[in-house]
Amino acid sequence: MKRLFVSLSALIAGTAVTAAADLPGQAAPFPPVLAVPTLTWSGFYAGVHGAWISDNGEAERSGVSGVNPDALPTRLGLSDSGFGGGAQIGYLWQFGSVVAGLEADLTGMDVGRSRSFDGVDGAFGLRTDLSSQMSWFGTVKGRIGVTMPSLLPVVQQSLLYVTGGLAYAQIEHQGQVTVTPPGVGPQARSEEWTTGFVIGAGTEHMLTQTISIRSETLYFNLDDETLTLARAGDQVSYRFKNDGWISRVGLNVRF
Repeated sequence: MKRLFVSLSALIAGTAVTAAADLPGQAAPFPPVLAVPTLTWSGFYAGVHGAWISDNGEAERSGVSGVNPDALPTRLGLSDSGFGGGAQIGYLWQFGSVVAGLEADLTGMDVGRSRSFDGVDGAFGLRTDLSSQMSWFGTVKGRIGVTMPSLLPVVQQSLLYVTGGLAYAQIEHQGQVTVTPPGVGPQARSEEWTTGFVIGAGTEHMLTQTISIRSETLYFNLDDETLTLARAGDQVSYRFKNDGWISRVGLNVRF
């Protein structure tokens, strides 16, 4: 009996092994494939920037009456430079390696200067004071560029672009002629928004799929503004010109 039980056990075990060997094999499951995000510049973005502004301002005399022209300056340079900061918003479309978009920005600053000129009109001394002060500068412009691989390990892709469009600025112009004696002569002041054009180029570098850093340099040229100083029949007009360069470094976040 004992020998019979051992023989049956061995037969059953061998049959089970043989049956298992005849079953179709099952491959081990593969781990899920994670999709790698495709780099794209398309979409809405917003950001902040710091800026360096150089304004080649000047005032040029355009007319005079009732006053000796030699006692008044013909032209005074009012150029100045300084720092500013602001924000930008925009939207980009990507077509292969070409990227195009629209952007609006605004930069706050305190750039400007005053100049004086001393002259003589008969028995009177004349002191002419002129000033130009830019407080806000902004643009609404398009840009178009091409993407290229970056050589820096922290940058995924770079964008080189050219840009241009509308420039606008808030500028305060002042002028005053002081007569000695008796005192204050013709004077005037204006603080208005003026427009013009802007053109330039820049680069933007994608750090992550949503964050990029950028730098650009722009040339701007604003419309001339005329300021007329008048008092008791004495009158002199000056045409103020404002053009220059603005360089900006900023950070954008895409949504």
